[in-house]
Amino acid sequence: MLGLLFETPRTWADQVLSQPNALLLDHMFCERKAAAMALHTQRAHGKRFPILNKLMPPLAAEEFEHAEQVQRILKDYPQAPTPDGGSAYAQGLRKLTLVRGRDTFIDMLLVCGVIEARSAERFRLLADRARGTTLGGFYEDLYAAEVNHYLLFSKLASDFYGAEAAEKRLHEIRLEEARLIQSLPPGPRLH
Repeated sequence: MLGLLFETPRTWADQVLSQPNALLLDHMFCERKAAAMALHTQRAHGKRFPILNKLMPPLAAEEFEHAEQVQRILKDYPQAPTPDGGSAYAQGLRKLTLVRGRDTFIDMLLVCGVIEARSAERFRLLADRARGTTLGGFYEDLYAAEVNHYLLFSKLASDFYGAEAAEKRLHEIRLEEARLIQSLPPGPRLH
């Protein structure tokens, strides 16, 4: 359903759950960035695609709520060091949206969708590994939301640019995402 071309090994969840405070801090930053991206999408493209004015504010609110939920859970863990810099994963994928001379909004939509798909996949792994705990229940609840976000961005790309163009570009982005996610060093990060 998520169409990812690299499957995260199940051992990933054990590794990142060994440092839940750092994982949660990274997750909180990811949710905040997702909320900011939704609002940016509306501001930058709402005139051209008015449906974004309806869809992006609730998405941003949901992402901010997820960040607040993470922040509440994080209080139960020792303070983790603040990560340096941004996400190499997100930065690597966003480079695909910087091609001059063409409309790259389709890339932005699909990159956002693939990030949401990867989050969903990893939330599923975390929920399964931490079943019966607060973290397991939390990630179980978030899994469906991330799948819905992936589907939203994919549908918007298809609606705005046509199914064939969106599917072709999505495959190219999935190839890059698979290469990128495998190249990153391990650590207590969501991506």
